[in-house]
Amino acid sequence: MTEIPSFSSDNWKFAVSGLVEKEQAWNWQQFNELKRKVQVSDFHCVTGWSVYKVTWEGIPLAALLDLVQVKPQAKYVKFYSGDGVYTDALSLEQARIEDVMVAVLMDGKPIPQQLGGPVRLIVPKMYAYKSVKWAQAIELIDKEHIGYWEVRGYDNDAWVEKSRLS
Repeated sequence: MTEIPSFSSDNWKFAVSGLVEKEQAWNWQQFNELKRKVQVSDFHCVTGWSVYKVTWEGIPLAALLDLVQVKPQAKYVKFYSGDGVYTDALSLEQARIEDVMVAVLMDGKPIPQQLGGPVRLIVPKMYAYKSVKWAQAIELIDKEHIGYWEVRGYDNDAWVEKSRLS
């Protein structure tokens, strides 16, 4: 486990770079002005617990990718946590699943820091270790990235339903 990082609206930023036509970086105010959506989804931990019907509000990841215009050679989306340690990745196809979002609100309130706020990735169809906490950057890359938990033996494709069927 890593230490919970501390952020303020003065020093927070979110950037998208790598294999894109238009690199972007937003401060807290600019990021909160991006068009958001609300969704209700379940949240599953690989250790066996779940939280059902969580209301998330945030920017659909597909919309962020469209803003930066992903280059054809990009195959993966790598996520960086503000703790400076945690990274993970999704294939471009996984990243464009409709309910994958960069969330700023949980159940109508700011996401608590201990739960990954102010901003965290939400990937409802995968286990929570893919939902990067304290998200601050995305990089479009052409080669697979093995993230923090995957290096420690977790499955790179963390589908909830796949493991429930086995």
